[in-house]
Amino acid sequence: MLPFDAKAYEETVVKPLRRWSGRELPDDLVSRYAIDLAMSDAEVARRLTEVRSKWNKGITRPGYAQRIYKAFLRADEGLRRQHGAGLGTAAWWREYAKRRAGARQGQIDELAKTLRAHFGELGLITPGQLEATVRAAYAVLSPNEVDEALATAGITRSAPRDLPKASGLIDATYRILAEQLVEAEAASVVELLHGEIGGFRILDGFSARPPAPLGLTGEAVRAAALREDRRSGNQPARQALGILATAARDGVDLEKLALYHLLDEVRRDHAQGVPASALLGRLVRAKLDRDEACQAVFGVLNETGRAARVTGLDQIRELLEQGRLVAAQQALAAVTGTEDAAAATALVERQLAKVRELREGAQRALREGAEADALHRLRQAVALAGDDEELAAQIRRIPPEPVLGVAAAAEATGVRVSWRAAPTHGEDTRYRVVRREGRIPADPDDGTVVVASRSSEDGNGDGTVTLDRTPPAAVPLGYAVFAASGGGVWSRPAGVTAESLPEVRDVRLTVENGAVEGRWSVHPDAVGVRVQRGDGPVIAESARTVFRDQGVTDGAEVVYTLTARYRRPDGGEALSLPVVEKTSTRARPRPVRALTLAPVPGGTGPRVEISWQQQADTEVVVRRSPLPCPWEFGELVPSSALTGYGEEVTGGRSERDGWQVLTAAVPTGLFHYVTFTLVSGGALRGHDAALAVALDVRGLRYQRFGDELALSWEWPEDTGIADVRWKAAGESGRQRLTRQQYRSGGGCRVHCGPGEVEVVVRTVQPGAGGESTSAGVRLVVPGSAPALRYQVSMTRKPLVGGGTVRVRLSTDQPLPRCPVLVVAAPGRVMPRGPGDGQVLLRAEPAVRPGEDVELVAELPRLKRPFWVRCFPGDDSIRLTDPPVTQLKVP
Repeated sequence: MLPFDAKAYEETVVKPLRRWSGRELPDDLVSRYAIDLAMSDAEVARRLTEVRSKWNKGITRPGYAQRIYKAFLRADEGLRRQHGAGLGTAAWWREYAKRRAGARQGQIDELAKTLRAHFGELGLITPGQLEATVRAAYAVLSPNEVDEALATAGITRSAPRDLPKASGLIDATYRILAEQLVEAEAASVVELLHGEIGGFRILDGFSARPPAPLGLTGEAVRAAALREDRRSGNQPARQALGILATAARDGVDLEKLALYHLLDEVRRDHAQGVPASALLGRLVRAKLDRDEACQAVFGVLNETGRAARVTGLDQIRELLEQGRLVAAQQALAAVTGTEDAAAATALVERQLAKVRELREGAQRALREGAEADALHRLRQAVALAGDDEELAAQIRRIPPEPVLGVAAAAEATGVRVSWRAAPTHGEDTRYRVVRREGRIPADPDDGTVVVASRSSEDGNGDGTVTLDRTPPAAVPLGYAVFAASGGGVWSRPAGVTAESLPEVRDVRLTVENGAVEGRWSVHPDAVGVRVQRGDGPVIAESARTVFRDQGVTDGAEVVYTLTARYRRPDGGEALSLPVVEKTSTRARPRPVRALTLAPVPGGTGPRVEISWQQQADTEVVVRRSPLPCPWEFGELVPSSALTGYGEEVTGGRSERDGWQVLTAAVPTGLFHYVTFTLVSGGALRGHDAALAVALDVRGLRYQRFGDELALSWEWPEDTGIADVRWKAAGESGRQRLTRQQYRSGGGCRVHCGPGEVEVVVRTVQPGAGGESTSAGVRLVVPGSAPALRYQVSMTRKPLVGGGTVRVRLSTDQPLPRCPVLVVAAPGRVMPRGPGDGQVLLRAEPAVRPGEDVELVAELPRLKRPFWVRCFPGDDSIRLTDPPVTQLKVP
């Protein structure tokens, strides 16, 4: 049983009834009570309790929802009297759903017929038109049944497109262009530029059939002009192209101009009462894609006419309320009358001062490194002056917050750089990782770019980790991570220092004629490799990739330590971590008898840790294949046959508690891993094991809603199942959900209580050989701060201004310390933080359940409207606001 989602309930059940007439409620009780027909009796009883609790809380809220919740409660009383205990059984609900399905089919078909008759020409209907149609004659149908009628009628619910209302040219120039197009016998700007084409799209960017690579650009205009110059006649086409060439040089959007020209005659015909089918035919004949033609006509039909023009002081007030401060300033000159002009100027100056204050505050926040606060203040300013282009440009120049927790660690021959996204980063956030020798880079171009642009949508990891595969060795390295939203500016750097000292890898020891020969690979920056036998002599000091030790005793076990040597820029020597290898001159090679496989979490792709035990004087390779091994354990496999089976697994090797450990990047899916001990003439087939691996999810995030977590992540490509497990306060849970369930549910919801929660998400990939499971992504969610409720009452002095504010605090759990700030702020916008207003009182009272605490503060003289709101002094508590009517003085 999925948890009750109160927010989704309001969207799908309550909000569609916001224009309810008060006569008859939809009779879809299954949706009204949020019942799942697969529930047990106990789950049905629990859901009824949750829904009724939601209704009872909802009647305290002002607005349309209060009226609907009251109606739900009245209807619930009647159902209880009529059906009694039957409402609490799953059988009653299944029988009800079965009866209702047949009873409502006639109305569904009738609604489909109505929709097809009135909206079938375009196949589109606005949400408002659909809501009004259902409310008028089909109010008993549920949202799901309305959707069924839409599907039957072949009608799509869609908001009208915002179509261009201007060409971008002055009117006289546009009229000349339109006339020349008619004279040139070109139905559209597209046809003028590209000639006869099969069709084109333009609403979401221009594309054509066959493709027109130059699009609707100045370059396309120049190419068309050259084409016309090679022809004789058609002077109108040349004149039209001349107008377009000038428009392109002046920065006119030619796509918008072309679309406006297509719609110009459609709008005129619509004003004369021409039916939609004829308007549609005009655009289709102009070669506009039929789907886009339907959307264009639909947008024209739903365009609203201009309201009666408001002038004078009322116009100034209306423009300021709409957030059009620049237009209000321009309209001041038209205000007549001394008193009206003075009042209008005062209103504009007041809003100008507030915008100026917000912009200056944003600049201070930027200087203090508080990008989120700066962005919040500028958005408040845009709400007051949305027509100020410089203000909009200033918002685009605000960088996002820097990333968090940057770390760098040596890995194989590279450096692994990881970080955490800031809470304000979204799905469109890009990241750039830059490396510089000697210090941390100061800007995105200050060094070598390791990752040019990575976002959470990239296929290479979750956007918070990358591997620098080619860093210089033994050099102090500085790494900086920068973030940017979309095409915006880069954030401040978040950096870390590291040093890469790659170890010796792929060491192989062989014994022949009483001597030990070693071979290995090492980073090209190494000046040598020191090889030491046991605790004794150094066999080689500057060997590159090979050594030969003739001083060993027959029948003995020998241990070698290999350390890569590097030269730092200051001339000092740096050593890698030592690699220890063993060999023996006495034992006959035997096949590997123990092998374990385990997926490795993290990294930039799936990795597997392969462990086995082997003789000290033998060399073992591991081969991977999707097919089982064709040879028996212990069988001698010729070298020629061995190379034809799968591929050798390579990676970083180490020794752990007597086991050889190979960590390697692997493909996803089910594979067989087989060990082979190399001997003269071939290899001995050893132990094998199979392991199925899948890609991990990326960007695992959470939002806490009280006792519930909403988890979200990015799915790997072609992965459709996730296994989610969590542990909290000694309890644990697990659920498996499909990608479709994730999308329809808005993520994954976990009911886990208010304490700390550990979550592990793994992907599951079914296959012919069984399921492949990823290593898993772990997330630790801290516990939520305890909740503190408050109520606000104010007593104001009518003549002298000011007054008294009383704040009453209450809680459901003992809170020995509750740091609270009481803040007053003038203006129409609710304060978002203590910095948006004046702090009237700072207090840290102890609050206990059932014992409310009252705080009293003096209220200064403030111009209306103003707000009084409380904020937590730190992160130890959460404050729940009362209704807005208590906080705002209009």
